Amino acid sequence: MKKNRFKKFLHSRNLAKASLFTFLAFNTNVNSQNYPNQVLLSTVNYQSYEAPTGEFPEYLEPFTENLSGSKITRISDKNVFGTTSQRIRHNYAKDQTWNSNGSLIKLAGYPAAILDGETFDFLYWRDIPSYGRWANTEPNYMYGTPGNQFVKFNVLDNTRVTLKTFSEYSSLDFGYGEGNQSNDDKYVGLIGQNGSDKTLIVYNIETDQIVGTKNIGTTGDLDWFSVSQLGGYAVAMWKPNGSGATEGIKTYNLDFTNEKHIHDHTEHADLGIDADGNEVLVSYNGPDGWNQGSYIYSARLDGGGVRQLYQYSGGIWGGHISCRNTDRPGWAYISEQCCTDHDVASREIFAIKLDDSGIIERYTKHNNDVSPGNGHSTMAVPNRDGTKILFASNWDDSNIMSDPNPPAWILEYPQENLSVDDNVLVNALNIYPNPTSDIINIKVSGQNNLISELQLNDSLGRVLLNQAVDNKSSFVLDVSSYPSGMYFLSVMVDGKKQIKKIIRE
Repeated sequence: MKKNRFKKFLHSRNLAKASLFTFLAFNTNVNSQNYPNQVLLSTVNYQSYEAPTGEFPEYLEPFTENLSGSKITRISDKNVFGTTSQRIRHNYAKDQTWNSNGSLIKLAGYPAAILDGETFDFLYWRDIPSYGRWANTEPNYMYGTPGNQFVKFNVLDNTRVTLKTFSEYSSLDFGYGEGNQSNDDKYVGLIGQNGSDKTLIVYNIETDQIVGTKNIGTTGDLDWFSVSQLGGYAVAMWKPNGSGATEGIKTYNLDFTNEKHIHDHTEHADLGIDADGNEVLVSYNGPDGWNQGSYIYSARLDGGGVRQLYQYSGGIWGGHISCRNTDRPGWAYISEQCCTDHDVASREIFAIKLDDSGIIERYTKHNNDVSPGNGHSTMAVPNRDGTKILFASNWDDSNIMSDPNPPAWILEYPQENLSVDDNVLVNALNIYPNPTSDIINIKVSGQNNLISELQLNDSLGRVLLNQAVDNKSSFVLDVSSYPSGMYFLSVMVDGKKQIKKIIRE
């Protein structure tokens, strides 16, 4: 399936949320992000899709879905908003909808609806600039490209400041609607146009300098252009598959030196960071991949190779990919849209780990029928830490399917306050030696007590390790690579999470 998408508005970066531990007597509380159970893809037994029953869910009335136990809320309504245009939904899977601190949400269209990021209440309409993307480091600002200008927009007072006019071009484009600035708001990829003549531009927002340009003329069919999340690369995707000059996916240094061809197939994709810290493109595979039994891949932007991620009999066939979870690198979020007569991940939103583990997290069935057209694409996009997901859905409702666009919804995975009491230990779980300088032995006793998942947090609540375990009664964890200090080990035993304090000497 080739790309189908909207062409306007937004991107954000939520500042990293380091959750602090409060030490009171022998009790320790940890505020840490929680996610669905990590499972090995090879062990998943997908079931046939079942359409939702009952009444269409009410606006701003949350309910609990039954795949991951997440809370889902419909956050827009055609009667409340007074429209069935794209302003009732969000823009695209690669376009972050939450601002940098998660306090505001932006939907698509012009003017755009701005919602409260926590309650999802409608706040106001705003005259955002073309291709408006949330700033990653300032919660009240967006960047955009009206005309041939690059501007900074203040969402609070509805005003804009021109940062640079690109007078040598008649128009300026924010990567054809699929670009984002680097996570530090330093670099941005733009496309300058004079008629059908096109030039790729990397602009340094911080210093107001053009880093590099590459004129691509009038030949070829460019799909999109962007800088990478860490600002290491400029990336161009052409619509035709292949390895020719205007085919496949090319990467460059920011000054357009050192061109590399990283893959032939140009399907729905996003730029992210893999579990090893490499900047990558994550994409659906094309027919060649299908023939090899692989349906999603990641390609390193430095040309360091391609990793096959989703290998499952029957595969998945079309949807969207988002790596907008910039505070949770190492994962990509997928909204699969194809075929209710095909059981594999049918109408499912899931996350996949960007390594060789084959681990996924299953979030929900989005219940969206894409048959009415492009406006009814799900295009799920996670918030910065990946605990919330915004998506569009007609909920398999024929009345909504007759509208040009469906409403927007938000999934919230339950977040809990984790606690450990040093005076109350669960007898079934034994962890030793503790303190340790290198390895920790983890053992559980008792009938049917098996380990299914491990998570290691540092003393700031940051997740250092999140690993699925294939239902074992014992496990050896190597902590020798971590600095000396205190850590918290969460062990999922028989569906219940137990937390132990670990000292690394």
